[in-house]
Amino acid sequence: MQAFLIKRLIQAVIALLGVATLIFFIQHLSGDPTLLLVPEGATQEDIDALREALGFNRPLIVQYLSYMGDLLTFDFGRSIVQNVPVMTIISARVPYTLALAGGALVVALGIGLPLGAIMGLKRERWYARAAMGVALAGQSLPTFWSGILLILVFGVTLGWLPPSGARSALSIIMPSIALGLLTMATFARVARTAVLDEIGKDYVRTARAKGVNTRRLFFRHLIRNGSIPVITVAALEISNLLAGAVIVETVFAWPGLGQAAIQAIAARDFLVVQAIVLLGAFVAIGLNLLADLLYSVVDPRIRLERAR
Repeated sequence: MQAFLIKRLIQAVIALLGVATLIFFIQHLSGDPTLLLVPEGATQEDIDALREALGFNRPLIVQYLSYMGDLLTFDFGRSIVQNVPVMTIISARVPYTLALAGGALVVALGIGLPLGAIMGLKRERWYARAAMGVALAGQSLPTFWSGILLILVFGVTLGWLPPSGARSALSIIMPSIALGLLTMATFARVARTAVLDEIGKDYVRTARAKGVNTRRLFFRHLIRNGSIPVITVAALEISNLLAGAVIVETVFAWPGLGQAAIQAIAARDFLVVQAIVLLGAFVAIGLNLLADLLYSVVDPRIRLERAR
């Protein structure tokens, strides 16, 4: 287990270095990146001053080594537009995005997993088919469309919830639902497939032959044995939640990283965009590493195979 953990940590570090290197060289593909950062109408003196301030007048290898050294100390530079450290901007936005992703995950897991279990255990019943319809509806609605519908119904027409911003605790409800609906449908379908796959196995037929009821069979055996694909999808879907937050935060004017990324792109504040992309890569790689560790906790057979 320790050797596996060390191996996966090394792979994660290599992946992060690869992403950071790719981002660095992408900014040089179009030529001088200074020309992308200066505002329209800038004079040549302004361009030269910015190029020197950002270090783009140095040899490329020197720029790369300086860039990697700054990343090791979590120094992402200063925002060209706001003239504050990029880390200050990121740290102010992260709590909002984490709260939104957490709320969306509660919606996705709290609705998706029970729906999937119902669809798998009671697949011939009418309510299981109705649950399938709910899952398909959730998967077919784009987040921006469901967000607009929620605003029109609950924010404008009924006036129950704040339509935008983060003015109160109620403000997170609609963005969480809009972001969680698509992931909810994915969890429901994966849970249904996992339950159907486990129901057909020998140990389930043996347990039923011994008189074990469905409730005990589900909570004592099916949940644990069918959780491997759910863990895999959860690692991917949490990363997708952070990506989907870009759209949802724009629709609901939620002050998270997604909104900051859109604003930075519009203002051509490349250093902020670069930091957000690196943070997203770090989260995705970390979640995949966590999923690998959870496999061995849930299923001891995985530990046995690694030991061999």
